[in-house]
Amino acid sequence: MKRMLVVLGILLGGCASQAPTVDVSGLERSSVLRVEDLRPETERRSETFSYSISSDAYAIYRLEDGATNPSALRLLQHRAFEQSGGKPDVGALKVRHLVVYRNLQAEFRRTAVAGALGGTVGAVLVGPPMKGPDGTATSAVDRAGFEALGATEYKRGIYSAEENPDRGSVHVVYIETEIGGKRVFTRTVGPVKGKDGNNALSDVVDASIKAHLSQYL
Repeated sequence: MKRMLVVLGILLGGCASQAPTVDVSGLERSSVLRVEDLRPETERRSETFSYSISSDAYAIYRLEDGATNPSALRLLQHRAFEQSGGKPDVGALKVRHLVVYRNLQAEFRRTAVAGALGGTVGAVLVGPPMKGPDGTATSAVDRAGFEALGATEYKRGIYSAEENPDRGSVHVVYIETEIGGKRVFTRTVGPVKGKDGNNALSDVVDASIKAHLSQYL
């Protein structure tokens, strides 16, 4: 148990003192793109859903808005600006959901998360995930299914066997935006640890944003 708490502290606290950085060039240029942040206030705050190892919500967390540098919202603005060809007059970027969960449950309980919680994930996802070369898996999200999990929010951080066959610790990123009247809602699952053993959060968030915005192409 002592070792578990030490490792948990490293994984959770490591980015609290210094947020992992996304290498972005020309960030200042994209500030002209208008953003309407319509997210629920809770999506901007961190939360630990349970400290009890016997709880279904154990070792699942919501990360704070500034968990990366730049923040996920600022990075989304920049990537949308880049995709528009650097034209700030393409219309406002409406962000209805942008939230990151971290699921360490299998690592600390040594259990099959999705199997233990049944068909929770199925109510949220639409179709099979699109696998990325960086180890991520992106799926379309059913808005009604997502909202239905509000009372048990931790379930939004559960993964399926298809998304995460190795049952390793993962980040789960939800993004819903509206651009030019078109609404897109996606979820991306990616690893907590990169190939070098470091926190992969910045890479997963950036990959999630790029996969999300590709739905507008």
